[in-house]
Amino acid sequence: MKSVLVVVLMASIPLAANAEVHRHGGGPDALPYEKYVRVVSEADSPLQQVYVKSKDGTYVATAIRRPRGEGPFPAIIIFHGAPGGRGMEQISGWSLGATGGPVWERFLQEGFVVAVGDYRGGDWDTANVPSTGNGATAIDDGLAVIDYVEKLPYVDASRVNLYGVSLGGNLVSFLISRKPTIHAAVLGAPAPIWFLGMKRPEGAERPDLSAMKPDPEVASANVAPIQTPVLILVGTEDRLESMARTLHDELARAGKSVRLDVYEHGYHDFVLGPQGQDRPDLERGEVLLQGALDALELTVSFVKGVPPVSP
Repeated sequence: MKSVLVVVLMASIPLAANAEVHRHGGGPDALPYEKYVRVVSEADSPLQQVYVKSKDGTYVATAIRRPRGEGPFPAIIIFHGAPGGRGMEQISGWSLGATGGPVWERFLQEGFVVAVGDYRGGDWDTANVPSTGNGATAIDDGLAVIDYVEKLPYVDASRVNLYGVSLGGNLVSFLISRKPTIHAAVLGAPAPIWFLGMKRPEGAERPDLSAMKPDPEVASANVAPIQTPVLILVGTEDRLESMARTLHDELARAGKSVRLDVYEHGYHDFVLGPQGQDRPDLERGEVLLQGALDALELTVSFVKGVPPVSP
């Protein structure tokens, strides 16, 4: 699938040389997903169900699969979209390819330890920002999962990567801001509302996300510590497309290593393919698009192409 490199030049947002925007074509047809899932035997890669202790003593469900061999292996930790608190059964099903999503097993095939991390739900405006004092939020849950995975004896701690989708993209944005040693980060259809300091209109059940603007001070403070290379993926049929572009531009303005890839016909969360979710916003429900497969191969290449993090 060919892509077009779009050079973005705006006087108000000078982009760094290492910031790129690519636009991809692709059809709207639903592809059969069966041949892309359950491709890694549980005998070769048994599921490990772990409960990781977070800052306040809450235990966070984490499903882990590893390649055959002793390692050390690179790892990727995948954080799902809203809501938080999906539980062990849901994340285990994703890890095993039970819903038709190809991402998790694709990384197993490439020799990665794949961890699917949960995180707590709760009030949106308090659960999705860093905690203060003794309290804990989803950010603390993510940090705890990273710490657990990094210490596994078969994981190469210099090559721990993060992949956050939708609300998980907000989480991963905060995580790489607080942990700059993360090897690479992928943000699929990210919803970095709180990371960028955006405010949701009072009483709006479904606000116009394209009209929400970042808070310059909040965004700048959160972006400044980031050292991790970032890949952002979004579809043209996703109402969060403008938010993904805003995040890209904020990172680019600060001179961070970032690229944005936009896929025709991609709906919100299209990058993961079928997740077994009820999606009344989609006429056909969750389908596997060619764009999702193309984005997955790009993701694998991106993560594998980043040099290991120096100790």
